[in-house]
Amino acid sequence: MKHVDTEQRCKRILYAIVESYVDSAMPVGSRALSQRFRWSMSPATIRNVMADLEEMGLITHPHTSAGRVPTDKGYRVYVGSLLEPRHLTKEEESLISKVVSRRYEDFEGLMQNVSRAIGMITNEVGIVLTPRLKRTVFKQIEFIPMDSSSSRVLAVLVTGSGIVRNSLLELEEDLTKAELFRMSEFLNQELEGLFLGDIKNHLTRRLLQERDSFYAFLKKAISIFSRPGFLRAEDKMYFDGTAGLMSHPEFDDMKRARSFLKLFEEKQDILDVFNEDMEAEGVKVHIGKENACKHIQDFAVVTCNYKVKDRAIGALGAIGPTRMEYGKVISAVTYLSELLGKALEDLG
Repeated sequence: MKHVDTEQRCKRILYAIVESYVDSAMPVGSRALSQRFRWSMSPATIRNVMADLEEMGLITHPHTSAGRVPTDKGYRVYVGSLLEPRHLTKEEESLISKVVSRRYEDFEGLMQNVSRAIGMITNEVGIVLTPRLKRTVFKQIEFIPMDSSSSRVLAVLVTGSGIVRNSLLELEEDLTKAELFRMSEFLNQELEGLFLGDIKNHLTRRLLQERDSFYAFLKKAISIFSRPGFLRAEDKMYFDGTAGLMSHPEFDDMKRARSFLKLFEEKQDILDVFNEDMEAEGVKVHIGKENACKHIQDFAVVTCNYKVKDRAIGALGAIGPTRMEYGKVISAVTYLSELLGKALEDLG
C-alpha cells in the first residue's frame, strides 16, 4: 500500500510541477507546491519526492536555485498518463469558426486561416500542410493545345479540394482540338469523385473491358495520367503565429529565436515530421529530443492528419517550446483537423 501511495504522490507532484511551470515559466519550488496542495504535504516531504523525480530523470535543476523544471521525459510522462482531457470553450470554438470561415470557399485562404486559428488558440505556431495531390479527389480536367500540331498540351487539373494543377504535356501523338475536348469530357464524367491516386488503376480496369476504337482512346487517357510528375506536387506548408510565439520567455535568447525562425525558412525538417505523422491515426506529440532532427530538439511538435472521405490526405499541427499547454494544443489540433476535412469536402 505504501508503494502505491508513494507512486501516486510522485504523479501528483510531477503533474503540479508541469502545470506550474507551463503557467509561469519559472522553476517550481517545494514551498510553492506545498501551498498549491494547501499544505497537505509539507515542503520537506515534497523535497524528498522531488529528489526521487529528479533521480528518475523527470525533473531537473535549471541552475543553482531550489526550483525544478520538467525534462523531456517528464513532459512525456505528463502527456502520456497524467494529462486530463481539455475541451475547447464555446468562445474558442466560436473564434475558430469566425477565422476559418472568412474565405471558406477559397482553398488558399482556407489553408492559411486554419494555420492562423491554430496559432491564435494555442499561442504556438500553427502549421498546415496542403493535401497530397494523389490523395485528393478528382473534379475536372481541361486540355488546351499549345501549338498547331496539338502534341504540346496544357492540362489544367482541378481537385475537389480546390487545388489547381497546371502541367505542360508532350504527347506521344498529335490530338486534334475535337479529340482533346472529347478526352476531357469523357474523363470528367468517368473520374468524378475518384481519388487521383486511384485513377490509373481505374482506367486500366476499364481498358481490360473494352475493345476496338474505345480501347485506343482509353490507352491515350492512361498515357496522360502516367506522365512523369503529372500527379506529383511539391509539399506546401502554411504557418502562422511566429510573431506571437516570440513573446515566450524561451526566445529571450536570440540565438534560440533565430534557430527557431530558421526552421520556417528551410521547412524540410518540419515537413519530414508532418509527412511521417500523416500516415498515423490520431494526435502525435514529439517532445524535445524525441524529434529525430537536431534542429527541432529544443521544441515540441503536435500533429494530426486530416481526412476526406475517411482517407488521410494531409496533416496539421503546432510547434513551440516544450513548455506548452499540451491539453489545449491537442484539443485545438484535433478540432481543426475535423473542421478542415469537412471544409475540404464542402469545397468539393
